[in-house]
Amino acid sequence: MERDTAYLTLSDLIFKGFLTAEMSIDGRSFIFKTINDKEFDLIKMYTGDPKVKGYQVRFNTYCLIFSLLVMNNENILMNRERNVRELYNFFMGFPEKLFSKILNDLNTLRLYAFESLKFIEGFSYTDLSRNSWKSLNGYLPSASEFTGVAGTSEMGLNIFQESWVLINRSLDDEEQFNREFSMALMISSSMNPKGARSIRSCHDSTMKMAEDRRKKLAKTGFIDNRKWSAEGWAAPVDTVEELVAELEREMTGVKDKHDLFIEGYMKKMRDQAEKKTKEAEDRIKKIREGQEEAFIDGSQRILTPEESRALFNKKQPTLQTAMEENVTEEDRNKFYKKIGARVLTGR
Repeated sequence: MERDTAYLTLSDLIFKGFLTAEMSIDGRSFIFKTINDKEFDLIKMYTGDPKVKGYQVRFNTYCLIFSLLVMNNENILMNRERNVRELYNFFMGFPEKLFSKILNDLNTLRLYAFESLKFIEGFSYTDLSRNSWKSLNGYLPSASEFTGVAGTSEMGLNIFQESWVLINRSLDDEEQFNREFSMALMISSSMNPKGARSIRSCHDSTMKMAEDRRKKLAKTGFIDNRKWSAEGWAAPVDTVEELVAELEREMTGVKDKHDLFIEGYMKKMRDQAEKKTKEAEDRIKKIREGQEEAFIDGSQRILTPEESRALFNKKQPTLQTAMEENVTEEDRNKFYKKIGARVLTGR
């Protein structure tokens, strides 16, 4: 499921409390919805003992009852508890194939809803989520004043709403703590400015890491540790979760494409080094056994007398320096005057 699709799904699951599916049966219009955990518990209570004959039929029938939202343009939620028996008899009259088809469609809708559950934390960090939370003004997200659908208050919270409430309350507590923390630091800075700055710096660093993580979650939807692949070159390590996952792979010896490439390259270098070493050892062994000349390239011989004299008589480049006794008085005075200006004179 893509992030945008998941966020739209979560908007309905949190701000309304359910997903819906429209059907037309025998000329009548029906709108069914997903069942939350509270309703599922009620279904089991209405169904009774699983050991009693006909349990599965009863269970499925009550599932349809608690899934029904609108029938013939009438909201069923408002008076559902009072009409349970009538609705039970109504659905029991459905043909078996139609009955099964509706249940299968509702199960598919329920599974689709649960696919978006992994996006709930990322969705909670979006501006839409935070603004909607603040607009609750003390109400629960299942309240009819918030959902705009009469009767949702009787349904109770679904798992998506419960998670959303917990995350937002944690964020509110964090904001309150930061306000009080800043106030305490402001007071303590008058007595120990250096210590207050150090504590502030550490706190700001921690909060920035948390904020960066939340921004990424809001953008991507969720942190997918399965994004790593043995065929990939590298996995992202922008968050603590990703860094821990990468460390676990390193500790357990799991390798990706980059690791295998480096390993292959190092093996190639070792093989080449071992080959060169073996060739050198074989060559030394042959020389010791007299099977090969010590010097393969070039040759050695004794110089002739003529070549020796030519070598010694060859003029070698030397550094020429003037002896003091060979320097004229004029040159000596120029020299002393020059170094005297540099060394003996004042600044």
